Amino acid sequence: MQKMDMLKGDIRETLIQLAWPIILTNLIQTALGIIDMIWIGRLGYEAVTAIGTASIFINFAFALSMLIVTGSGVRVAQTLGEGNEKESRSYVKTGLILSVIVGVVYIFIMLVFQTPLINFFNIEEINIVNQSKSYLTHSMYGILFFFIVTTYISILTSYGNTKLTFRANAIGLILNIVLDPILIFGIGPIPAMGVAGAAWATNIARLVILLVLVRKTYKDLILSFKERFEIDKAFELIKMGFPVSAQRFIFNFVSMFMARIVVGFGTDVMAAQRIGIQIESITYVTIGGLQGAISAFIGQNFGNKNVDRIDRAYRTSLKLVTIFGLFVTIGFIFFSRPMFRMFIEDLNVIDHGEVYMKALAFSQVFMGLEILSVGAYHGIGKTNFPSIIATVFTVLRLPMALILSHYLGVVGVWWSISLSSILKGVILTFGFIINIKRLEMNVVKYT
Repeated sequence: MQKMDMLKGDIRETLIQLAWPIILTNLIQTALGIIDMIWIGRLGYEAVTAIGTASIFINFAFALSMLIVTGSGVRVAQTLGEGNEKESRSYVKTGLILSVIVGVVYIFIMLVFQTPLINFFNIEEINIVNQSKSYLTHSMYGILFFFIVTTYISILTSYGNTKLTFRANAIGLILNIVLDPILIFGIGPIPAMGVAGAAWATNIARLVILLVLVRKTYKDLILSFKERFEIDKAFELIKMGFPVSAQRFIFNFVSMFMARIVVGFGTDVMAAQRIGIQIESITYVTIGGLQGAISAFIGQNFGNKNVDRIDRAYRTSLKLVTIFGLFVTIGFIFFSRPMFRMFIEDLNVIDHGEVYMKALAFSQVFMGLEILSVGAYHGIGKTNFPSIIATVFTVLRLPMALILSHYLGVVGVWWSISLSSILKGVILTFGFIINIKRLEMNVVKYT
């Protein structure tokens, strides 16, 4: 496969070359989510709430995929840094096969247990419940493509081939944007499908992304699949990805219970949070691009035992994240109301959304630092510590939300989210700086 040399050259330039395709891809994904929500918002707050509810369980697919994605990306990057491309190809094959197996298991569970899962939220409006089930069911027809694509993009990022992943995602996501209004509202002989149409637009887009990636790397895939499937490598990937996957599962379970607390204040409040999450994704998908870049960069340099480049790359990234986070904070504080008006006309939802965005604004810099630091930890193969920190402070959101909401109402729920993000960002940032110092001492010790 096409490989970028991250072991030498200007660090800032290398990171930018790695990151900009990922960031642009993530921005397109954000735009898709926003446009998707705008179209769904035209169906009313019930449709917004329905998709928001079903999406919590679709997010479990992301959590489960981390079981394979994390280890695949890290081990491919590290073996490339060691100069062992045969091993890299073996990890490519192992990761892709595991992604199919895990995807099939997830689809089976969701289809069998969708009714009790949706009923967990105690939503009284039967129309919202039915639309949630419809969206979840139709999404399952394309979710296997998500598992394969997510794993393969992580692998290609480790090779430094982010321009290809950008082109593939751009094609798929633009197609999704075009299909959304057609399938949701219908046109000519195509019937209106409502929320199911939004699911099918995403399914088709994911299939197209996979086809583009396979077409451009077909010869490399054939070489990778000629390698043996080694069960030891499969368990190695699962072991490395388990802490990350478990942390994401716990995050989703906490989100479910948080959603129950939010629904107690009204479905319009839940609709406001669903829209707010789409807007807030500007931060985590953009920094997520830099996370992918720093993870691949550090992975290759860690395999090459180049600690000085790891240190300089991390500190450069910290500055970029901080500057970006400050801009987002200002935007959320002063422009949250006009942002919400783009999605929905219901004044109650807009009022609740403005309060939500202002509370979350103060944690944007720290959320960015958390995301960046997690990528850095993954690059050196340490997935346990960031997962433990993320899990502990995510779980703490529940008692914080219950206590603060008793005194502040739903605003207390929003501040429990913001405060936990601040704490995670601070701890993980200082923790990785300490890890760099330890790596430097080990290099000195063994040289």
